[in-house]
Amino acid sequence: MADIRSLAASAAVAVTFTDASELDQLSIGGQHQGVVASVRPPPPASVEDLLESESAGGPPLILAADQVQDVGNLGALLRTLEAVDGAGAIVPARRSAALTGGLARASAGASLRTPLVQVANIARALDQMREAGAWIYALDQDGDTDFNDADFGRPTCLVVGNEARGVRPGVRKACDAGLRIPMYGGVGSLNVSVAGAIVMYHAVRSRKATDSDVA
Repeated sequence: MADIRSLAASAAVAVTFTDASELDQLSIGGQHQGVVASVRPPPPASVEDLLESESAGGPPLILAADQVQDVGNLGALLRTLEAVDGAGAIVPARRSAALTGGLARASAGASLRTPLVQVANIARALDQMREAGAWIYALDQDGDTDFNDADFGRPTCLVVGNEARGVRPGVRKACDAGLRIPMYGGVGSLNVSVAGAIVMYHAVRSRKATDSDVA
């Protein structure tokens, strides 16, 4: 607690002391551990902003989460996206995990460090990115392309779907290809956040390998 007070003072952040019941209310019942911070939301980003950025020194790697409703799953996806220096994420304005303090907690703060674009229609946003030269891949257990064979050398958007239904058909039609992750055991698919993490890391590593081959 003393370290937190010292850091707050060095950053000219006001500290107010209150009782546990008010902290419970401010954190909406979350596990605040005695401290709650009020954070100004980052400025809104646009699809154009994501396309104009870089990921790990290369073309932008963008995540589109199609109605991922579990805050833990969306938080884990954003944490991985930030870890690989992804350009940002696109989420629907409706039927998605809320962009709140709970998401910041679930993502270990990554949701506050990663540009997030809320859109009314994900398929339309994907069409916009394709027209700008991006390649759109949907994670699909029945996809026609093994993720190891995909080309991530240009601006790429990786689309992940709802925990129960996957990527919606209308959104899937807006993608260039479906990527599958080979399954060797008896379980037919992976958790959406695990599958997303596997492919995001592979995308960045494949770019690094290509850069080494060129050098």
